Amino acid sequence: MGRVSTIDRLPSAVRLEIDQRLIANGFSGYKDLAAELHKRGYNRVSKSGLHRYGQQVERRIQLARARQQIEAAGLDPSIAAELTGDATLVVVVDRRNNCARAINVRASAADVAQALKKLRP
Repeated sequence: MGRVSTIDRLPSAVRLEIDQRLIANGFSGYKDLAAELHKRGYNRVSKSGLHRYGQQVERRIQLARARQQIEAAGLDPSIAAELTGDATLVVVVDRRNNCARAINVRASAADVAQALKKLRP
């Protein structure tokens, strides 16, 4: 297991502020944010560490949006979507035959959800 990141060691209020700033700035401005944190005494926070953390936050937001799109389409919760760049990885679980299948599709999660909804019996 890897080590705990510098950002994860910060107080939760500071992490929440970082999350909000990253989202508000469109996941940019890492250098300025690191400089501000240094002025506040968080000297171990680096621009690179903030960037890695920002990628994780952005990924969580993308996954939450994909989940919402799938649920909004009225699909069974056993169907999950994970965004991977400009493609969508769709995992279809077949409970009847006790198996799962992953399909990588070059489409948005919303388009995949609509297509899968049409396949339902």
